[in-house]
Amino acid sequence: MGFPHIKKRLIWVMLLGLMSPWLLPDYSAAEVRDWNRTDDPLYESIGLHGGMASGFGLSYKFPVKWWLYGQVTGGIWNTKENKRSNLGLEIQYILRQTGRDRIFLDAGSTYFYHKDNGQVKDHMNAGFGVGIERLYGERVSVQLQVDFIYQGNEESMMLFPQVGMYYYF
Repeated sequence: MGFPHIKKRLIWVMLLGLMSPWLLPDYSAAEVRDWNRTDDPLYESIGLHGGMASGFGLSYKFPVKWWLYGQVTGGIWNTKENKRSNLGLEIQYILRQTGRDRIFLDAGSTYFYHKDNGQVKDHMNAGFGVGIERLYGERVSVQLQVDFIYQGNEESMMLFPQVGMYYYF
């Protein structure tokens, strides 16, 4: 398997993402928490994301249309002899958007690069699936996805989770 350390890290990030509703403070019902506000529609966001089809690292979400979002994710991990990086692009089509929740379909692809002691290994992953994003407080959201992913280095297709945490500005 090409990136076992990334899979272990992703499991920890997923657990944190799944536990975040209980870790984040409870907001009163009087506080406004809504994707559909006209005074502040929460279009763009920045955060951390982890997934085999969309990439690992710093992530930026932006609207293409009100019902279609783009997400760019990338990261660089370097030591003296070991250099790793990835860059991913994902499109999210919103199926339903209520006050605090968004349900969407997604499709994405990521390029992974790994150079270790002069030996280069690189491949591309692609995937599609379904996800949910929940707004907590005024601007923080947690995104959970389940995608079918084609792993280019193993030439296999598998079901894999993805998770992200974002701040909308």
